[in-house]
Order: sequence, then structure tokens, then C-alpha cells
Amino acid sequence: MTIPEGEEKEVSCLMDGLKEHFKSTGTLSDAAKEAHKQSILSQLGENASRVDLSQLDMVTGMQMVENVALLANSKDVGFVGVNMYCDDQAIAKELPLNPRACQIAECCGKMVQVRGDVFMARIFDNEDNFKRLDFTLGDLSSSAPWVAQAQQQVRKRYQQGPPAESKVFAGDRSRAQAQAQSAAGMSKPQIRELSPAEAAKEDGNAAFKRGDLPSALAAYTLALERDPAMVVAANNRALVNIRMKRFGDAESDCNMVLQHEPNNVKALLRRASAREGLGDPGAAAADFTRALQLEPGNKEAAAALDRLKPPPKPEQA
Repeated sequence: MTIPEGEEKEVSCLMDGLKEHFKSTGTLSDAAKEAHKQSILSQLGENASRVDLSQLDMVTGMQMVENVALLANSKDVGFVGVNMYCDDQAIAKELPLNPRACQIAECCGKMVQVRGDVFMARIFDNEDNFKRLDFTLGDLSSSAPWVAQAQQQVRKRYQQGPPAESKVFAGDRSRAQAQAQSAAGMSKPQIRELSPAEAAKEDGNAAFKRGDLPSALAAYTLALERDPAMVVAANNRALVNIRMKRFGDAESDCNMVLQHEPNNVKALLRRASAREGLGDPGAAAADFTRALQLEPGNKEAAAALDRLKPPPKPEQA
């Protein structure tokens, strides 16, 4: 992300971008909005009758970002903190659980259930100055210094006595339970480390999402150099090659995937598209047919087969 000049914009630019991203990941159903509205009204008690319902509708539909401070930007760590930014409507949207984000939070002593996409960021904030700092894929490690600092903060808080509140930011287990486990010397959770090939694949996924096809191609190629049997990287690279109209390379990638996983529907669909791009409609139709056999409701395969049907022969006079 390009950080605009000016401290005010530096503070808000990430939040504005995250709100737009989270809006694109799903919307609240009418039932979820109504449940949220009733929850707010019940909390207001006797004051509920004074609420402007039009403003309440606007509030319940507003996309916000929840900030989970994994490492508090306190003086003992040089006012440098690490935050996890989540979709505050993730539960209402019924987004899937994010196991890796839960692991990261738990490793820092935060027993939270995280759903949907999350974003990690490092900041410097001493109340007088604010600055966003780099946070790289290599920082997502249970052995990273900032994780050790976060664990130390949890231990210090627990030594000072359990906090007054017992509930976690989001989830079912209490913060007191997490702190008690840490004090009792139970085994610490570990963030699953990415292999070099997996790290390259993740770089490829990020590049593809932002529309940078050449960078995605290079990252997936690097992943396959590091692990030639990484089927998912080959499958993803096939899609990139198709988007770049490199149909021969895309077909080769799909052949590799199907050699390991003959019933991989995505690879069949992508090889069919590549073969169609190479001017071989018969071979493309064969792959689309096989994909439809494996997934009878696959709309892409069905539409492609209709498109590839030979035109009817003209009737003889």
C-alpha cells in the first residue's frame, strides 16, 4: 500500500482501504441487520424510544474494522505495536473461521475466534507521533521477537492480577483462562511456519489479487522451483498463464496437476480453456465433459460445452 503524505492520512489510509475490502467480502442479510438493531435497542433500555430509527439503520449497516492489539505499543517495547485488523461484521456475515489468524492471536495470548480475512500491521505510536512500519511475511513466526514481547506483556498483566473483565475480544473462551494456562506453564501454541515454497505461493496469491499478473507468474514459478510437486502453485500458475494468453504453458501446468490429481476439476477446466485458446476445441470439449462428470452441476463446464457444440448441418433441399 502506498502511504500518502501527512500524518492524518497515514492514520486513516489503511482503515479506509480495509473497510472497502471488507465490504467486498459479503453483506449482512436483512435478518442480521434486524438482529443487530434489536440488540442495540435492548442495550439502550428506556432510552430506546428516543432513538432516530433512520440513524439506527445507518449505524447497523456501517462497515467498521475491529482492531485486536496483539502487541500493545507500550513504553517497554519502544511504543511499537502489532495489530490484527478484522471485519467487525464477520460473524453476522457467517464468514468462515480463519485458523491461521486464530493461531497467531493465541500465540500472543489472545484467545479469539477470528473469521474472514485479516490484515496485520506494525505501528509506532507514542501519542505525539504516529508512523506505520513494515510488517513482512517473515514476521509471521512463533519465534519472531515481537511474539515473545507480546507473550511477556501477557505474563506481566497476569502477575498484576486477573483483569476485571473476563470475556475475550471475540470467541468463546475467557481471557482469564488463557492467562491461567500461561501461568501454569502449559505448552505454548505455535504458529505454523511457512516453507519457502509456501511463502512464494502466498506472494503469488497476493500479486494475483491485486492484478499484477507478471509478479504472480514469477512468484508461482519460484514456489515450483522450491517445491516441484506443489500442485496448488502449478494450478494457480495455469490460471495466470491463461489470463496472459500463454496457453501452451497453461496446458503444461495443468498436465502436471492432473498427473498428481486426475480428478482435479479446476485443472480440467483450466486445461480445457488453454486447449480452446490453442485452437483445439475437441480436446477442450473432452476436458469440459470430464469436469462435468465429476461435478454435474458445474455451470462453467456446461456453458462451455454448449458453446463448443458443432453447428447443425444445413438441411438438404
